[in-house]
Amino acid sequence: MRSIIFKAIAGIILVGVLATGLYWFVTGRFIESTNNAYVEADVAVIAPRVGGYVSAVKADANQAVRRGDILAIIDDTDYRAKSALAQAEVMRSTSVIGSSQADEASQEDVVRQAEAALTAAQAEEKRARADLSRYGELNEKRWISRQRYDAMVAEAASRTADVARAQATLAAERSKLAAFAKQRDAASAGRAAASAEMESAHYDLGNTVIRAPIDGVVGNRSIRVGQYAQPGRQLMVIVPIEKSYVVANFKETQIARMQPGQPVEIHVDAYPDAELTGRIESLSPASGSRFSLLPPENATGNFTKIVQRIPVKILVDRPLPEGIRLAPGMSIVARIDVRSKPDGNARP
Repeated sequence: MRSIIFKAIAGIILVGVLATGLYWFVTGRFIESTNNAYVEADVAVIAPRVGGYVSAVKADANQAVRRGDILAIIDDTDYRAKSALAQAEVMRSTSVIGSSQADEASQEDVVRQAEAALTAAQAEEKRARADLSRYGELNEKRWISRQRYDAMVAEAASRTADVARAQATLAAERSKLAAFAKQRDAASAGRAAASAEMESAHYDLGNTVIRAPIDGVVGNRSIRVGQYAQPGRQLMVIVPIEKSYVVANFKETQIARMQPGQPVEIHVDAYPDAELTGRIESLSPASGSRFSLLPPENATGNFTKIVQRIPVKILVDRPLPEGIRLAPGMSIVARIDVRSKPDGNARP
């Protein structure tokens, strides 16, 4: 009887070993798995762009929010005053530009009048010189009196002086016109600076209302009413639960036949009875150790070979089964059949 029992046990063990060996040869050797895998998400850190005292907090911890929802409000009294002051400066600069343009237009009329006066003076000078030339010929022939000739000489000199006076007047008026143009340009530059200041003030005023940049759930909320919020300092985070994914750290000896698009079996420690699926999205360009604060330097000291881990990003198929919620940090077991093509079909 003992012999029969021993033989039966040995047969069972042998069958088990053979079955295990057959499974490994047919399937098991093509399955790469790791329990060094975790749920991750692209968490959005919420920090104010402007400083000030918090006047209201609109989002509670663990509250679901949508993109654009108000999370908190910073007291905007000072920012409203700055915005109003900047807007008033823009209006003042605009008024100065209008006044400068009016002065410039008026001076352009004065310049045109001076140009016309110069033209008239030049015409009178030309006429006087022509008369003087004719009277000079008559004077040589003694057909006019010397007094008449001297009068014509004086008139020609007077007309020449009138031309010089008109030229000087025109130059002065043109100089005034150039000065008005410079004033206009300076006023335009002042308005541009004031407009930029106003835009900056409006931007700061708008940033006193802190809004959610993405859909997700509020976490790690540290903001309180009355607290002074400093620019760039974290107030809370938003975790996009619905866009969470898995990062599986496979050994470098496991990734040779992995490629984006291959299907993945996902087992969540928190839900042992749930079977999730996903697909490889990408493989890290370097091992995790290369991105550490102090990367290993194997060229110095004694060397001990250590198998490295390569992060593999896995997108989880959605929608998830009812009652399943993947939160960043959850532990995962990922299994990949490396025979599978990226479209999910098994290789022949």
